[in-house]
Amino acid sequence: MFILKNSNRIDISRFIHQIEITFHQFDLERCDEKTLYVTVLFRYGTHHVLCDFIYIIDQQDIYGAISINEHYEKAREFIQQHSQQFLLYSDEMTLAKNFMNTVSFKQCLQQFAKRYPTYASLKNYYPIAIA
Repeated sequence: MFILKNSNRIDISRFIHQIEITFHQFDLERCDEKTLYVTVLFRYGTHHVLCDFIYIIDQQDIYGAISINEHYEKAREFIQQHSQQFLLYSDEMTLAKNFMNTVSFKQCLQQFAKRYPTYASLKNYYPIAIA
């Protein structure tokens, strides 16, 4: 994770919208009652890299970022290579938040809520009803 101030930085929305995020995998066994992990692909043209988003669920709202694990360094390098920008924590949060608006995320959250209904039912952000 990098936190820096750079007056030469591209507008955040411009570079984030150049990176396509697609669902790759959700394994409920990796989650616990307070954290939700979703594996996604970052795509830029024909290039792609795996990345895990981690979402903190035990808050009043849900917050996400890129999980610092075996995929993190490759994802950071991918962003830097294709956007000529360092990946900032605020960028990570924006990417994770954007993914929250997808049907795939909503389906993952629904599965999570079935297993951990105590925390999921307290959220201000609840994109779909539990079936």
